[in-house]
Amino acid sequence: MARFLSFVRIAAPVFVLSAALAGCTEQPSRDSYVVFFDRESVTLSPVAQAVVTKAATAARAEHASVVRVSGSAGTNGDAAVLKELATSRAQTVATQLSNDGLNGARIEMTPYVPSELEDSHVALRRVSITIVPGH
Repeated sequence: MARFLSFVRIAAPVFVLSAALAGCTEQPSRDSYVVFFDRESVTLSPVAQAVVTKAATAARAEHASVVRVSGSAGTNGDAAVLKELATSRAQTVATQLSNDGLNGARIEMTPYVPSELEDSHVALRRVSITIVPGH
């Protein structure tokens, strides 16, 4: 009996972790994804690229009628430069979505207007991807 309890104490965390990870793999598709960029960057990191690929996969699976891509660069600084940075980030994401097999005609770029409550520098370096499922 002592050996059995010892085994259970050792093996229990493995079983719990395995069950938790199995739940992660079976999550349903989402309709919203967020990609973060480094400061002053328009290059997708490996993590950001994985998020875009997952969004493209979900959009194809849902037969999305539209995929909205909205870039942000912040509110502090030259408005024209920030707008260009936000547009470039959104274009980078849109290009990756197309590279991942999403029909480019379904990708819609929309402007992002930050609220006054958003002051996080990280939150302002993002591109949002919103999937509108097909009917």
